[in-house]
Amino acid sequence: MSPPATSHFVGRDDITPEEHSKIAELRKAIGPELLKIAPFFDNDFSLLRWLYGWDFKIQEIVPRFRLSATTLHALKVVEKEVDNDADFHKTINSLTRCAEYFPGGFMGFDREGNVVCLQMICKVHPKSLVKCDRVSQLFQMILIECALAHFMILKKEKETGKKLGSRLIIDMEGFNMDLLYTPTLKIYLNLIRVMQDCFPDFVKAIYVINAPMMMSTVYNLVKPAIAKQTQEKIRILGKDWKKIICDEIGPENIYERWGGTKVPSNGKDTGFLRMGGIAPEELRYDPSKNPHHIDEKKLTKLNVPARNKREVKLNVEKPGARLRWFFVANNDIDFTIQKDELEVWPKFRLTTEFVPEYGHLTCETTGEYIFIFDNSYGTFFGKEVKFHAHIEYE
Repeated sequence: MSPPATSHFVGRDDITPEEHSKIAELRKAIGPELLKIAPFFDNDFSLLRWLYGWDFKIQEIVPRFRLSATTLHALKVVEKEVDNDADFHKTINSLTRCAEYFPGGFMGFDREGNVVCLQMICKVHPKSLVKCDRVSQLFQMILIECALAHFMILKKEKETGKKLGSRLIIDMEGFNMDLLYTPTLKIYLNLIRVMQDCFPDFVKAIYVINAPMMMSTVYNLVKPAIAKQTQEKIRILGKDWKKIICDEIGPENIYERWGGTKVPSNGKDTGFLRMGGIAPEELRYDPSKNPHHIDEKKLTKLNVPARNKREVKLNVEKPGARLRWFFVANNDIDFTIQKDELEVWPKFRLTTEFVPEYGHLTCETTGEYIFIFDNSYGTFFGKEVKFHAHIEYE
């Protein structure tokens, strides 16, 4: 059994012989091939996170580790490592023009070296944002953001010799019922699950500030997607929240707007944090402005029964070729691309109710690439997918 969540953040010398044994057992069970594609997990503290996150159940950890490793490898996160807040946010904002309308970001570190992030969740406008870009882009952006924070923590762990994590401040100022818009709430819950699956035991503390009167209702909606271990770290603070977060994080590490003394380097009171807002009309998806949009008449229909999946295979004959795809579905569907049983495009649960899914992949090697539409999680209803894919050679 794992220790309580509060004791997870140990020093290098505090790791017990039993835990060292479990780390070695997990490393062996994962194997060198998976660790090679996810070198950022190949250290004692990161493997401890996996062990703590899944109650030391190595047989359950390995398939989850594989999914996380292949997802992050497909996103090429190791190529995006940064070491300061300006580059952190520059990287995130480069991923999609809509990034600034999904609030959040990196504020800095606390006194121990834990990452401090803040999310003005109530500044998002779901009904406009969901019409602007693909759901997959949101998933990629947030996972890359988590990976960048993870890389920063790894550096601090080497410096301090202590297992660290993240402190997340969730500011609910400006709460309104639009946040509970059903189509986007479902996407957000899926996103929470993916984040936890890829980065278990990553959060050290979550502070909820400026909570609305109906906070219990809101929390009950998202609670099913939150790991039990994470639930134990959530604190809903009252009117003295500024004092509490400054006492625990350090006022020198908190922007003045939230009660601290830290002055952002860019001169804004919110620093580089993304502050949300209504996404402007010019960012809304427009088929006429997307050169890769495929007319519905040219799409091939695929029926994916419940508890089943469908595959589309394309053979790439020259390295450097580009795979392109486009699809719409009548409900959410898991989508990924595999080659040689390895994911080369991450597996996400996607919906195309507002914006179709499309993308491209540059093929480093020749061979068979498999597009997989997976409805294995469905219990009764099949899904209809309308799909097109082709290969571009230079």
